Amino acid sequence: MLPMTGGLIFVAFAITALVVEIALLGAAYRDIATVADLAAESAATVVAVPGAYGDDISLDVGAAESEARRVGRMWGSGNEVMTVDVNASRICVTVTDGYRPRTLVFIGVSELSIRATGCAAPRVG
Repeated sequence: MLPMTGGLIFVAFAITALVVEIALLGAAYRDIATVADLAAESAATVVAVPGAYGDDISLDVGAAESEARRVGRMWGSGNEVMTVDVNASRICVTVTDGYRPRTLVFIGVSELSIRATGCAAPRVG
């Protein structure tokens, strides 16, 4: 009975550790997804001046990219890799970061790559 109880306790702790690790991974993903969304949404507000007062609104490509990078640096942790894809009608920001698991090391997982993309477009109104 004692070996079965010990095994059951070990399995219970392993499942608990896995649940905690998945929750921490989800929190890390939400953090970089927030950075990607904030960068894309703030860059979508940078419109080109010629169409700013009409119905044909387009992005100022250079200013939108620099705004996305500025917001990404401001809200990110500094370790992320940010890719900005911008054209006159839409901006997409992809943020990639590494996550070091705390409890999965014993099965050989030393680092996971997390990626999130946020896209935005300027709208009239």
